[in-house]
Amino acid sequence: MSMDATNIFLIVMIIGAFLFSVYDGLVLHFWKGKTILSVPLRSRGKWDGYIFVGLIAMLFISNAFLRHGPVSTSVLLAVLGILFFYICFIRKGRVIFKEHGFFYALLFFEYKKMERINLSEDDVLVIETGRQRLLLFVRNEEDLEQILKIFTEKS
Repeated sequence: MSMDATNIFLIVMIIGAFLFSVYDGLVLHFWKGKTILSVPLRSRGKWDGYIFVGLIAMLFISNAFLRHGPVSTSVLLAVLGILFFYICFIRKGRVIFKEHGFFYALLFFEYKKMERINLSEDDVLVIETGRQRLLLFVRNEEDLEQILKIFTEKS
């Protein structure tokens, strides 16, 4: 395996994508106490995933078949493509509620730092924390009711 700059960059990206998947899939459920509720959210930005995975697939095809590049680079591109396919299309975004706060977009927000909660007409829950505005795109009404129940209990 040749360790040129391209392969080093691909290895760093693979390690980063793998650590993100492990953090999102395993660590968040056990960190900061017991999980009270885990709610899947509506996916946004599907086209970004199509474009990104498509670009990686085009790089793989170009390197493996058109340029006859190094096999190690082709293997690393294939692994990166599989990881990003999982991240973009199989993994679902979710909000994870704990005793003292919730995880959203990999960050932890405490209940006591929430200033205001609004519900838009298209069932988007808007949470203002003072520094930023969080938009929770809930999939169905039952999940929205459960989230609002937790917020009323914890606030």
